[in-house]
Amino acid sequence: MVASVVASAALAVTAPLAHPCRAPLPTGPRVPAPIVLWTNCGAFRLSHAGVVTRLPRHWLAKHGSGTGRRYGADLDIRRSRLGRFLLQLHGRVVWRSANLYPRDGGSVAFGPHAFAFASYRHGIYLTNLRGTERLILPGRGLYPYSFTSSGELIVTGPGTITLVSRAGTILRRFRYRSRNGYGFDEQNDTLYYVTATGRLAAVHGRDEVLQRSMAHIDGMLIVARPNLLVFSSPHSITATTRAGAVIASAHWADRRLNSDAGVAVSPDGRAFAFRLSDARPGSLSGTATVYLLHAGANRAQPVYRHLLGPTGCASGANFGWHGPNLLYSSSDGTLAVFDTLTGAATNLTTLAARLPHRSAGERALAAWRSDFRR
Repeated sequence: MVASVVASAALAVTAPLAHPCRAPLPTGPRVPAPIVLWTNCGAFRLSHAGVVTRLPRHWLAKHGSGTGRRYGADLDIRRSRLGRFLLQLHGRVVWRSANLYPRDGGSVAFGPHAFAFASYRHGIYLTNLRGTERLILPGRGLYPYSFTSSGELIVTGPGTITLVSRAGTILRRFRYRSRNGYGFDEQNDTLYYVTATGRLAAVHGRDEVLQRSMAHIDGMLIVARPNLLVFSSPHSITATTRAGAVIASAHWADRRLNSDAGVAVSPDGRAFAFRLSDARPGSLSGTATVYLLHAGANRAQPVYRHLLGPTGCASGANFGWHGPNLLYSSSDGTLAVFDTLTGAATNLTTLAARLPHRSAGERALAAWRSDFRR
């Protein structure tokens, strides 16, 4: 009898532990549409009925948006140990910089048969990918922001936007107000910014068209769909048309609260979701409230409040719209879906925590299935 007990104990000690990624899948609540969640153990699909299934290996890589670039989407950027830029296509080097830029890498931009990069010490370089790079705009604090469809390069710097031709010559310079920044609509090939005198400006091609006064509007400019602009600051949010007419706005006087998750615009452009939080990087606790601002309103309505756990080095959240439904994912692990028509909320935090994961502190990420490629 004693020998049997000892043998059983030995088996218990030496038996291999089950791999955490092979843990059984939980069951979730019903949701308005399928959601994809992922951890270090892989990706999982939550169906409309609440059934969780494993997705095939590499599913995210196959169905994700890739680099998200309009041009050069299939090119990978590499840097050699000595500081040479390398562009690879399916593992094969198709272009390499003629010079070395050790500890001097900066922002990059891809255009139609073009590539631009910044060197902190020298400035902006441009190549047509058939020849070597050329220094086209010397100076520090410069960034290759984007390319127009005709191949003109938009370079940004402190207070100035420079439009550069394919040949590397300066076509136009525009002054912008730093507190509002700038944004480029790739689909419409239009650049938006607020001038130094406070007017909204739109540049299509090389022509600057001045719109309404933005003199009293704070916040960084964000180009949003459908045909909207959003100005987001730590203490206010303003949505306008592309001509500068105000659609909705919200302000809050409590300086302890910050908008720390950006602004998510509904598909019909009639609702704007954001979050206010009193958390700071490194906070052990805090509070967060999700708000909804409707077109025509000057006050946002709270739709969800929750306590925040430890935030680590960053605090924030992501939003995703699917029709009138809003998916909310907080950096502290809180996950929920809101029906903005009925006000109903479905908490997915427990489900996300029960998914297979490799470490105790790991938090699942989530997005609507419709956000991925088929």
